[in-house]
Amino acid sequence: MTAQPADKPHCLRRLWRGTEGSVSVETIIVVPLLCWALAASVVFYDGFSTRYHAQMAAQTVADIMSRETDLFTEDYVDGMNDVFDYLVDSRMPTRIRVSSVIWDSVNERNMLQWSYGTHDLSALPASTFELLQAGDLETLTTLFGEETGFTFAGATTQLPVADFAERIPQVLPGEALLVVETFALWTPFANVGLGQIRFNPVVVVRPRFAPWVNFEGIETVYPEDGYEVVWTNDDDDDDPQPEPDPEPEPDTVTSFDFDNGVTTGWTHDTTTGNSAMGGRFLGPFGNETYDRPVQLLIDAGGARRTVTIAFDLLILDSWDGFQPQWSDARGDTLTIMIDGEPISLDAFDVGVSGFYRNARYARGTVGSARYRMRMTPTRLGSSFYGASHHDQVWRVEIQVENAPETFNLGLSAGTDESVSNEGFGIDNLDYGSAPLRDNFTPVPSRPQPYDHDAHTRFARYEGCPVTDDAAPWFTIDNDDLGYGYNNALTFERIAGGTTAINRCNLFHSYPSGFISAEPQFIIRYDNQGRSGSSRQLQIRMDDDNNGYTCDTVLVVRGPDGLYIYNDDRRNRYGWIGQSDWNATLRLGNAQSGEYAVWIGTYNGRSCRSRVHIYRY
Repeated sequence: MTAQPADKPHCLRRLWRGTEGSVSVETIIVVPLLCWALAASVVFYDGFSTRYHAQMAAQTVADIMSRETDLFTEDYVDGMNDVFDYLVDSRMPTRIRVSSVIWDSVNERNMLQWSYGTHDLSALPASTFELLQAGDLETLTTLFGEETGFTFAGATTQLPVADFAERIPQVLPGEALLVVETFALWTPFANVGLGQIRFNPVVVVRPRFAPWVNFEGIETVYPEDGYEVVWTNDDDDDDPQPEPDPEPEPDTVTSFDFDNGVTTGWTHDTTTGNSAMGGRFLGPFGNETYDRPVQLLIDAGGARRTVTIAFDLLILDSWDGFQPQWSDARGDTLTIMIDGEPISLDAFDVGVSGFYRNARYARGTVGSARYRMRMTPTRLGSSFYGASHHDQVWRVEIQVENAPETFNLGLSAGTDESVSNEGFGIDNLDYGSAPLRDNFTPVPSRPQPYDHDAHTRFARYEGCPVTDDAAPWFTIDNDDLGYGYNNALTFERIAGGTTAINRCNLFHSYPSGFISAEPQFIIRYDNQGRSGSSRQLQIRMDDDNNGYTCDTVLVVRGPDGLYIYNDDRRNRYGWIGQSDWNATLRLGNAQSGEYAVWIGTYNGRSCRSRVHIYRY
């Protein structure tokens, strides 16, 4: 018998169908992928978490720096690097670079005032913005050295971000912006295809309490203050503070530095040494000027002229602002006037805390003229005259369009102590005039005022709300306000008016109460990018008698142009706390902008009540 050969195709089929050992094979293939996915998840989470914490820490450090008014020092900025490390919970190399940026109007670009990097990080070169504008990153890189490694000695590691110049907004005249760059060199703990990354958050802030802050040991480069800034806004409202077209140089400029004792044209001729700027100043003056203001006769040189006035205002010794235990009901205030009519009313406090440190702004109309005023602190926190209390210097700039051919500029102090304890002075005053711009909008004619406010001395007019009328202004940041009634900014005002609110067609309903045409005050509010409960703004009236002595109503025009009304201290669910007739307005998620406030009364009778502004 002949043997038959084996059935090979049948054996292959058995091998193909066999499943012995498949788990081991799948494990060999899948486990590495699972390990990579697990490691990658942790690495990516750590990377995104580090980036987030670096950004938040950078915002915090920049906010702290924005509150400084004295010189920055190396130790201070190095200390901020330690704060940054703590906030990031850093286990990686970090650095901070702080730069002060001003505007170069000749070359129409930003320029450095100074720059400093911590722990041997290179400062920004002086030509940074010139090279960025030219797109010459190669030359800029070489200025940081020749090393190329992923360390802070490497040139590319120290280089600013590519869109560095575009992140800096327009710098205002006479001011500077702080640019805070933070650096964190992050290395993943496992190689999952993601390399080393430099996290480099950049935060730009404006110094809150000074136009700029210098750096110790670096020669000061002073910002320019004579260029125009174009208003930009995301909504459709008109420019709340329109800038005029570029104007010609003043035909003539009149100057007073008082060093030679010349006081021609002034109603007061007292001059004193020890000015903050050296030499002599006009003053000191005190509450005797409340009824007899210090005045200067301004000659505009003809009709249809724009007059610009600038001077240093010296606030001397222990002014008490709106502290009722130290000042009278109107507060320790200073009023600037044109022909006896107030155009600004500002409170000053020796402690210079909260909103007292902010730059002041005002605008409005007086007669047929339109004015704008800006008051910027230039020296705070030191004593240069009189008692040991800290004195202050503010640079005041006033523009009067369509000014009278001649008019009196006046300053009047509403203080309650002697000039030796609460005084003011004037130094380095210049004024000039130029032809009125062609597109000047004439000021609408106004009726004669029916009264003047006994507290503020601003004119009171009959009629519906007009935001162009002269009124006191406050510049308030979100952080300036405390939480709750007991931490409020408080001052007294006279409520009332002659015009029924329901005649003005401001609301869909017919609210009760009477107001005057001019606002009692205007708030220039900055919510500082906060949201939620951090920017819940409340304006509350209080007459100490549940509204029975002074039954107030509130009308507020917000930045969106809409009007808000309140009569009694209650909401749609009932009374807010204890029931009373005092008006209270709560503005949830208050946006930045201008809030014009009218304080009326339910029955039209004039009476006194305190205003409380706070967060809730």
